[in-house]
Amino acid sequence: MGDITFETAAYAKIILHAAKYPHCAVNGVLLADAAKIRDGAKNQDLTIVDSIPLFHHSHYLSPMAEIALTQIETMAQTDNRVIAGYYAACENFRDNTVDKCPGQKIAEKIAEYFPSAIFVVVSQGAF
Repeated sequence: MGDITFETAAYAKIILHAAKYPHCAVNGVLLADAAKIRDGAKNQDLTIVDSIPLFHHSHYLSPMAEIALTQIETMAQTDNRVIAGYYAACENFRDNTVDKCPGQKIAEKIAEYFPSAIFVVVSQGAF
């Protein structure tokens, strides 16, 4: 896997989303600059330039999630960005593994379209 870096605003949005709802599972998508992405390449360096918080309750595979992802994709294309990953924080801050985090289906779908996609699990016990 290549190097992954986060711009400050993208990282702050993730942490603040999880901190605002420590009792809930939270999730969102990660955006990268499309101009710096090599098409179809795996294991490339990735800079996350923005994060879009999605939910802090159980709507991971509902029509609301589909609509949200469609709107984010449209917005990302107009800003020359690509959905490059997904983040999640579990509702139980002791369960901070990929297996216990919600939204794995969404992360898998993102990986189908973007081979270098990342899945970030937020450790809520760290803050």
